[in-house]
Amino acid sequence: MTAGAAWRQMLRESRGARGRLVFFVACLAVGVAAVVAVAGLSASLDQGIRGEARQLLAADLAVEGNRPLPPALERAAAAIPGARLTRVRELVTVVAAPPRTIGGRAHPGPSQLVELKVVDGHYPFYGTLDVRPRRPLAALLAPDAAVAAPELLEKLGVAAGGTLRIGGRDFRVAGTVRAEPDRLSISPRLGPRVFLSGAGLARTGLLGRGSRVEHRLLLKLADGEAPGRVEAAAARLRRAAAGATESFRIETWKEAQPNLREALGDVERFLGLVALLSLFIGGIGVAQSVRAWLAGRLDAIAVLKCLGMRPREALGLYLGQTVLLGLAGSLAGIAAGAAVQWALPSLFPDLIPAELIRPWQPLALLRGLALGVGVAVLFSLLPLADVLRVPPARVLRRDAEPLPRTRWVAAATLAALVAGVLAMAAAQSG
Repeated sequence: MTAGAAWRQMLRESRGARGRLVFFVACLAVGVAAVVAVAGLSASLDQGIRGEARQLLAADLAVEGNRPLPPALERAAAAIPGARLTRVRELVTVVAAPPRTIGGRAHPGPSQLVELKVVDGHYPFYGTLDVRPRRPLAALLAPDAAVAAPELLEKLGVAAGGTLRIGGRDFRVAGTVRAEPDRLSISPRLGPRVFLSGAGLARTGLLGRGSRVEHRLLLKLADGEAPGRVEAAAARLRRAAAGATESFRIETWKEAQPNLREALGDVERFLGLVALLSLFIGGIGVAQSVRAWLAGRLDAIAVLKCLGMRPREALGLYLGQTVLLGLAGSLAGIAAGAAVQWALPSLFPDLIPAELIRPWQPLALLRGLALGVGVAVLFSLLPLADVLRVPPARVLRRDAEPLPRTRWVAAATLAALVAGVLAMAAAQSG
């Protein structure tokens, strides 16, 4: 059979079954839309993180650990020619408003769990720290002053210029911080941000026994843009930290936000498998649609076989039509998935940054197309195999017994279905 004849025959075979074929396309489109939306959102966020990597680290190079940096590592960092250093410590603590007098009696002020960030030096080296008033952070952080997130002040009922109690000491609110370059809106948070200076932290006594502090050393190199310069400095620090690599992590701006990337990868794998499960459920609907469609075409298949069409040609005809329908369902799902990516930032502005979302992700679209067509073909194999069993004698007697099922055909069909499902699950989960 020529390609033109096969195409015309496919069009004829679709007549009278458009309702079932539309259901076929819809079942497939929903699952493909979920796959494309998950893959596209993950790719957009990963590209956004990589594109803003230097700003997200706020430096060319960073050393992080849960213990104070060893002297050898400090000396190695200070010995890098032209390097500027900033020491940052982060810990979680409780901040309270000053006591209040109600009915002539003193009552403790409301409190809130916060993330405390202590900065000694210039911060940030890259990116923008949005503080109000618009002054350098070092100029605002006097030993008795703090800079806090506006949502913290609102919850505690403290105005700018008021007082916060941190570690049993009072601090004047010298300003508010609205955004940090190395803290994304999608990053996990334990509480609002509060900035202190090193001298301010020393007043609080929070560094006592049992305190949990994250230590960071930010470095800005004089020629950080030079190829290989940052990697060479990182290698130098790793040699200095030999024997303590389990306690300290050294990362360049190209490796910024590794924890966030790993978390996004875990979320992508989980949601990707959920999306694949929805596609498989749609595949069950596809199989039922094909079975019902072929049940109404048994007489036509018998006539085609009487006219000289071989069984494998009849199978190829309906398989080709299934592939075309799978392609149509996948394209509809791709369009829906892209629309979901475009709409989600406006629905969840605090969770998904709109500036990072780019719905045009070729690899995500190709993945949706491949999985959609693959599911359409795989889940249609079992009902399509029944085309081989339609007897030509059905033209004369509708009660003619189907041809016997070939054992190797049934085994090959089932093996292909199982192998295909496993391969798609492996590809989707990484």
